[in-house]
Amino acid sequence: MIARRASRLLRPTITTARVATRQRLAQEQLSLLPRVSSAVVPPRSWRSFASASMNQAAVSKPFLLADIGEGITEVEIVKWLIEDGQQIEMFDPIVEVMSDKATVEITSPYSGRVKALNGAVGDVIRVGKTLCEVEMDAEEGEKVETPSAPTVDSPNAAHPSNAVPEKAYLVSSTSKTEPSTLTTEVIDREVWATPATRRIAREHSVNLNRVPGTGKDGRVTKTDVLDFIAQGAGAPSAAPSSSPVASTSSATPTSSAQSSSSATGSSAASTTVALTGVRKAMFKAMTASLSIPHFSYSETLDVTLLERLRISLNSHIPLTHRATLTPAEEAQLSAIQNFSPSTTRLPEAERIQKLTLLPLLIKCLSQALYDHPLFLSLLAPTHDALILRKSHDISIALSAPSGGGLYTPLLPNVDSSSPYDLASQITLLQKTVPRFPPKHSGTGSITLSNVGVVGGTTTHPIIPPTGQLAIGAMGKIRVEPRYTKGSLVEAKKIAQGLLDESEVELLRVEPRMLMDVTFSADHRVVEGVELAKLVESWKRIVEEPGRMSGLGR
Repeated sequence: MIARRASRLLRPTITTARVATRQRLAQEQLSLLPRVSSAVVPPRSWRSFASASMNQAAVSKPFLLADIGEGITEVEIVKWLIEDGQQIEMFDPIVEVMSDKATVEITSPYSGRVKALNGAVGDVIRVGKTLCEVEMDAEEGEKVETPSAPTVDSPNAAHPSNAVPEKAYLVSSTSKTEPSTLTTEVIDREVWATPATRRIAREHSVNLNRVPGTGKDGRVTKTDVLDFIAQGAGAPSAAPSSSPVASTSSATPTSSAQSSSSATGSSAASTTVALTGVRKAMFKAMTASLSIPHFSYSETLDVTLLERLRISLNSHIPLTHRATLTPAEEAQLSAIQNFSPSTTRLPEAERIQKLTLLPLLIKCLSQALYDHPLFLSLLAPTHDALILRKSHDISIALSAPSGGGLYTPLLPNVDSSSPYDLASQITLLQKTVPRFPPKHSGTGSITLSNVGVVGGTTTHPIIPPTGQLAIGAMGKIRVEPRYTKGSLVEAKKIAQGLLDESEVELLRVEPRMLMDVTFSADHRVVEGVELAKLVESWKRIVEEPGRMSGLGR
């Protein structure tokens, strides 16, 4: 018994000794083999670094501009974020592009070395064309299939059936620190200028560092560059730009022809500037809109009671939405969060200081859409069907001259949003134009434009060719005298000659806040009476905003 126990205790030691002996013998036998045998079959980790003369050569993959949705068929290059020969990783941002919807960054689906950039700043790239080429190891390249580019002219080009590894990933730029004017960006030696200004300077060989800026915070404007050129200060020997694609711009002879100036003597009499970016997209869209038969309907809204409601709501902005809080309010919010941890304060970019009429008008329009679901639809691209939506997605028009033109970002799910929520979203959009967050880059079923903030009482909006069935424009709010409802009946009888003015003791008149609105609808789908009923339903809710609380939605 004692011997058995002793043998069991010695087994681990004996086993360890046997293993060590076997390893020593194996090493001795391995040392006797020819040394060249170790190079016959190199380890797999070595093979990925084989030279190009071997079978495992590097391969180049084209990165195609895939369909990014919303009917966008082309984009303009605003800024390259990489340069030729640079090593990049998957999901690294490679280029900033601008469409008629917004300015976005596109990230790389590959990891490797940038081999070629196909396009200079200002060039327009169509869907399916190559943005750049990425060189990667053959072993990695075998794992990635290069899809065929979608044909833009094909009806199904916007939605290819095959999966596209080179999908253009949209990345919101709101997380980055942007200057006060979001559409300008820093170029060489802290010179601030818009892409259009840089294009003019590049085509005339003007070094922007030599141009005195008269814009905000010393920004160089297009006028500054043109005046600089007119003075004959531009020189062909200007310092080259450090942009990674500056050298490729000289290879496009058409760009200089498009911006050629008819000079008389040493000064230029005029300059031709090509349509780019949003303005070029607007030209195409409005040309396409000519094929849409418009039916317009105008009405005057009394927004007096809605304005009184705005003033009341303005003094009760929730703590989660308010831009500034007193110490007592911060303590109150902390106490609320102790009982309800999900109650969080909105990000700083979404906080509001006051409530305007626009969120209330949008909310009233959403209430009217419940009774007119036709205007929640989009016309299918084939023009033979309607795409019905359940959510109330309303677009608003935002004018950003420094951002390239007019944009129509989306306010999704207005039906489930409060006026405070809508105000927060509008505040965010105004701060991020033209780099809207992805959820605001879609197309609404109806658009509302507040052109009245600029001036004017009446305008006739044009339907964009996006499938929307209607668009509305609101004029400037004005204060005018109006008869009260009781006096209005008597005043009408006097005008008809049915009542003698001497029989009426007093016709009551009071000041009212009035606003003219005009809606345009696609008359191929919408009947005139359908548009009129929508506007009248909206008018009733606007003039009696208390109806919203009774609707329970």
